Amino acid sequence: MARWLIDMAGVKITVRAKAGPAREVAKLALSAMRTKRISNTQGIELRLRFKDDQWELIDRSNNLRRKLNQPGDVIYHLTDRIVFHVADKAQSVHCLHAASVAKGEGALVVPANSGAGKSTFTTWLVAQGFSYLTDELILANDDGVLDGIARPIQIKFHGLEAVEHLITRPELVQPGKFATALPIDCLGGKQVAESKKLRAFVFPNYQKSTGFSFSKLSSAEAGMRLMANHVNARNLEGHGFRAMMKLIRNTPCYSLDYGGFDTLPNDFSSQLEIILVAP
Repeated sequence: MARWLIDMAGVKITVRAKAGPAREVAKLALSAMRTKRISNTQGIELRLRFKDDQWELIDRSNNLRRKLNQPGDVIYHLTDRIVFHVADKAQSVHCLHAASVAKGEGALVVPANSGAGKSTFTTWLVAQGFSYLTDELILANDDGVLDGIARPIQIKFHGLEAVEHLITRPELVQPGKFATALPIDCLGGKQVAESKKLRAFVFPNYQKSTGFSFSKLSSAEAGMRLMANHVNARNLEGHGFRAMMKLIRNTPCYSLDYGGFDTLPNDFSSQLEIILVAP
């Protein structure tokens, strides 16, 4: 039996897996996270086991059981439960449904609803040389210092074709019916090793067959979009609104519309890098 402890924002989660396929897929799911091997369960327990050629994920805190057939789907649902519990319980930081990458000391945060192209855009950024922080949940303090839940990038089944040409090590890809897991190594990418400082927000909107638009947002419009992706607001004083508006006023905010990577300008990654490394 193997146990890994995730301890973030005061929330403790233990992932417990028996030997064999359950242990191996758990290691893949948690490979990018800061974890600690422990002998006894602490906090919320997520249990993973393999039986009759199926994985079973058990979260007794929510009376949830899922039977899964492919490793990509196991990785997706296991890390999704970790994200859920951190966002549900955290009271000391702002949890944003957002991806994030970094250059130097500065980080770019990409808040978006599901289906807006957040993970796909993150895959492209990592392939362009940005360091990876998360594709799902950012933890930000009132001063804009960022941490995130790192996991293999999750690409839903309908989006895999768009990023296949970015994959340099296909043998590392973990397939699934619902979502395919892309470890950062399969993109030739690097992971952020420490907390980063917020430098910019980019709110993406992917729509097939549309062109490219990258424009600055007003503080009011950016604030509305950001609060729509603030997932633990109920746990914070004043729903975190004042602190978020302070970050928005002190941070450049942009709206990105694109219809595919071929619509992005050749120098677009350089434009973003300049924003992040500017003093």
